[in-house]
Amino acid sequence: MTAEIATVLFIIVIMSISFFTEILPLAFTAFMVPVLLQVTGILTAAQAWSGFSNTTVITFISMFIISGVFAKTSVTYRVKMYVKKHSNNSPTRVTIMILIACSILSILTSASSTLAALTPLVMEICKDNNLDEKRVFKSIADVTTWAAVQMLPLGSSLSYFILFNQYLEASGTSLRYGLLDMTWVKLPMWFVLLGYYILISRRFNKNLPGTDHCLAPVQDDNEKFIPVYTSKQETLATIIFFGNMALMIIASFTQIVPAYLICVAFACLSVGLNLISDKDAFKSVSWTVIFMVAGSLPLATAMNVSGAGKWVAALVQETFPILTTPVLLASAFCAITMLCTQFMHNTAVWSVFSPIAAVMAIDMGMDPRLVVAGVACGAIISFGTPMAQVASAYTYGICNFNMKEFIKLGWVPCVLMTIAFFIWAPIVFKLMY
Repeated sequence: MTAEIATVLFIIVIMSISFFTEILPLAFTAFMVPVLLQVTGILTAAQAWSGFSNTTVITFISMFIISGVFAKTSVTYRVKMYVKKHSNNSPTRVTIMILIACSILSILTSASSTLAALTPLVMEICKDNNLDEKRVFKSIADVTTWAAVQMLPLGSSLSYFILFNQYLEASGTSLRYGLLDMTWVKLPMWFVLLGYYILISRRFNKNLPGTDHCLAPVQDDNEKFIPVYTSKQETLATIIFFGNMALMIIASFTQIVPAYLICVAFACLSVGLNLISDKDAFKSVSWTVIFMVAGSLPLATAMNVSGAGKWVAALVQETFPILTTPVLLASAFCAITMLCTQFMHNTAVWSVFSPIAAVMAIDMGMDPRLVVAGVACGAIISFGTPMAQVASAYTYGICNFNMKEFIKLGWVPCVLMTIAFFIWAPIVFKLMY
């Protein structure tokens, strides 16, 4: 282990301890990560602070502003009344409606974009149905994260399909994934995750003892909507919200214009049309979320630059020779990457472990597709900590979680989905290959 690797691992440990104990404010802890990475010389200034210019962060800021505008319209009120009318006050029905709708949107855009866009609407539905927002938002983050990556060959998932075939090509094999291979693996596992949250949805109710929530008390059932906008402003605000969403979906398919530029344009248009003041626009942004995401993103770069990622991978490689079948090897990679992705961005986990998984499988005379699928799935079972992926960080910040609460809600689906892979994926690949 080199000094650089030890330094990066030390920074990750310190950051994790601070997040767990909340000795310091979350935003301050995240802000100190790029400071330490630059001061210690692990990253250059440009690399250390690149998170604050990252397109995901820019998209988040813009979506917060657009959502702030949308929250003032009557649309959220009408939707929550629709949900109330058709749910019969059933937490299970509300949960199903929310999770399926969010999953569909995340497939067309992304999990983080879906959460940012629908936050005001979900908050209103939770308040009106007396649901605990922390549990609801956590379930949305987990289900949409799984749905958004490779579950269906739509939107950005097509790029992941190409990415994992590139890993296979780089390993020297002529084998490739078919367009629907990951769908057959991931879609049934999505139903497992959806079923888990549906079955426990009654625990989302705030009236249960010991359940905390992050938002205001429930409004009276007889509340009346008080218009904030004029009729013309209401129309403009609605067009901006749904127009932004539609163009983001189109952008994800065509890739002619980056999606974040669309968000920025609509956010600026909202301010320019006086639908929200510049002061209220800044207030609508959850800066804790922004700092958490922007501060933790450079860690992936630090893992690669310092060699910490390869060091972790080498430890795994030394352990794996005792595993002599594709099922055991794939399961081991799924479990290891599931653990690593709780503290590393899933993109970093893919880049480190996929080439190793493919080469090891080929060297041992195995079909590498199942083994690489273990890495692909394990890296998305990122539900245990807010550092795991952007949707988790967003949920952590927007709902004022503490680390113990988040881990308590996240570890069960992590274990559940890992077991689901162990059982289901080998069956699918045996049938296909």
